[in-house]
Amino acid sequence: FSGLWKDILHVNSACRFEEIIGHDDIKQMLAKAILSKRPVHLLLVGSPGSAKTMFLTEIMRHYKLSYFVVGSNTTKAGLVNQLFERRPKFLLIDELEKMSATDQTFLLHLMETGIISETKIKKTRQIQLTSWVFATANSTEKIIEPLLSRFAILEMP
Repeated sequence: FSGLWKDILHVNSACRFEEIIGHDDIKQMLAKAILSKRPVHLLLVGSPGSAKTMFLTEIMRHYKLSYFVVGSNTTKAGLVNQLFERRPKFLLIDELEKMSATDQTFLLHLMETGIISETKIKKTRQIQLTSWVFATANSTEKIIEPLLSRFAILEMP
């Protein structure tokens, strides 16, 4: 490694993605996003077996303030509850396209304003989070357009 990439890896010593071979451009983008002072939302898109999930699990392993979920097993209610309890800096969503469209809409406010609010019978709660959302998908076809517009999409070869 040389130049800026070497500097990023030096500064971001907690997570160098050493377990992942190749994908230097993706490593660089994730390292820059992690170090950003303001939330950056990245969506890794590619075929199965292209190391997308490995990137998320490496972040989870190195950053205690991260929370990992699998889209097919995640509901809006469950995710809202976990965000209130854990208040993660990095929300890691694997297989985002397998999350229902209704459940995907919840992420819009988190990514745009950082505000999470929930209203139930005789119970209301709200918090302001500063969270980065890093997600993976095999394709973008089942991801709602407003949500896609909030991500920088990185195509995995």
